Amino acid sequence: MKDLILKHALLNAVQHEGKANFQAVLNKLLGEKPELKSRIREVVKEVKEAVKEVNSLKIENQKKKLEELGIELKKKKKEKYELPSLPNAKVGKVITAFPPDPSKYMHLGHAKAALVNYLYAKKYKGKFVVRFEDTNPKLVKEEYYQAFLDGLKWLSIKWDKLDYASNHMEKFYRASEKLLREGKAYVCTCPQSEIKKNRRLMIECKCRKNSIEKNLELWKKMLTDLKEGEACVRLKISMSHKNAAMRDPAIMRIIEHKHPRLKKNYRVWPMYDFVTALMDAWEGVTHRLRTKEFEMRKELQAFIQKIFGFKPTFIQEFARFNLKGVPSSGRIIREMIKKKELIGWDDPRLTTLIALKRRGFHPKGIKNFLISTGITKTEALFTWDTLESFNRSVIDSIANRYFCVFDPVKIKIKNAPKIKEAKVHLHPDFSERGYRKIPVDVEKIFICKDDFKKFKGKKIRLIGLFNVKLDKQSEFVSREIDMKIPKIQWVSKENVPVKIMMNDGSKKEGIAEPEIKKLRVNTRLQFVRFGFVRIDQIKPELTLYFTHK
Repeated sequence: MKDLILKHALLNAVQHEGKANFQAVLNKLLGEKPELKSRIREVVKEVKEAVKEVNSLKIENQKKKLEELGIELKKKKKEKYELPSLPNAKVGKVITAFPPDPSKYMHLGHAKAALVNYLYAKKYKGKFVVRFEDTNPKLVKEEYYQAFLDGLKWLSIKWDKLDYASNHMEKFYRASEKLLREGKAYVCTCPQSEIKKNRRLMIECKCRKNSIEKNLELWKKMLTDLKEGEACVRLKISMSHKNAAMRDPAIMRIIEHKHPRLKKNYRVWPMYDFVTALMDAWEGVTHRLRTKEFEMRKELQAFIQKIFGFKPTFIQEFARFNLKGVPSSGRIIREMIKKKELIGWDDPRLTTLIALKRRGFHPKGIKNFLISTGITKTEALFTWDTLESFNRSVIDSIANRYFCVFDPVKIKIKNAPKIKEAKVHLHPDFSERGYRKIPVDVEKIFICKDDFKKFKGKKIRLIGLFNVKLDKQSEFVSREIDMKIPKIQWVSKENVPVKIMMNDGSKKEGIAEPEIKKLRVNTRLQFVRFGFVRIDQIKPELTLYFTHK
């Protein structure tokens, strides 16, 4: 037994900068030899002595002792996710891009596209472009631009160039006019419903036969007189093409709406395929990875680049990112916010980065999760559990532990020793972080109502304090650690009321140990036996957001 205790004490010390933690060593020992629980007093004594002895040694001597015992230190292998090679990619020549439409807040799907393109630019020592495709003034908002920039910075994604499609309006106008002069495009004045029907039935409309002169005349009217919905510029390709995207698609349309950056300086705006194809070309983007909902657009975008004499950008699609039961559509989220079904874009039920950040997710956990989902075309439906497990592996070691009691029940402890405060480790695995002090008044101890109901009449341990036989008038039993009995959190007379925003949008109230008043906003911590939380505000009341179990 002594050799086994020494082994675990040395291993724990070497893994934690030379300082073994008593509780961690005891847990490891009993996990390996549960039969020792019957000799718990003897075991506790031996563990304390071993930990004291080991902690008096320098870390080099601890490692030597492990070698003498024939124990080899195993280095933890970190799972590494390698991005596959890109076709025709030359080191120093690759330029990738992330082109968000600033019509909503950045969510996990956007984050994956941004991260993959950023990592490929780094892999090939190339450049990464962030480009706002902001050519629908009805949906674009200033706050959405900022939300994307804030989200990218939070994930430590650094761009080499920041661009805006709206900065290139004159170039889009010249490109449109060039196509009209060359007879490769025409102005269509058919109603939208008719255009849609004709494309479905593969029927050419009368506007397709317009002369170049008439098209240029109508183009001038689009820029000045015609109203929204009365005309659009369409590429002349083929109305019988098997790919519906190639059936004379619209590339410019009238939108009479104020733009957050350009105000009312323009009234004719380029459409998605025209924007993304030309912007890729103008910025010199060589490779781009995006979700496969755009797969049908690839042929059209390559066609647009070719007619202007540009080499088509290499595009690779991967499966769209889905998290079970979570809306990601901007239209749906806007509607839900309007109906007050969500509190905003940072509602804890969403996967927007602003919501995940507010809940206390760590950017490293999110990035590890996103990379693990891969870039295949195979659809996969992920759950919160998967995302949470990646996040847990990051924050578990950095979040200190504290007590919080819900639906508090007051108990009094008879015959208890006189204790003014309890000292409890901030983190069970990192004794070097020290202790927190919890004030104790044995006349007023509070525990969770659920614990009181479950363990009433049974022997339990108040963590860091002592063992009692639980009742409203509880009886002190002992201070010895008994591994067989339940261990529950508690607070005493001095406590702090807290409100916790849960991940389903509900609110939970409790009372916590007073030490948390000293913590700062944004601190991640774990309430013992409850879960990880983040401090959202301290005044006027202490409010936290639930992260996950």
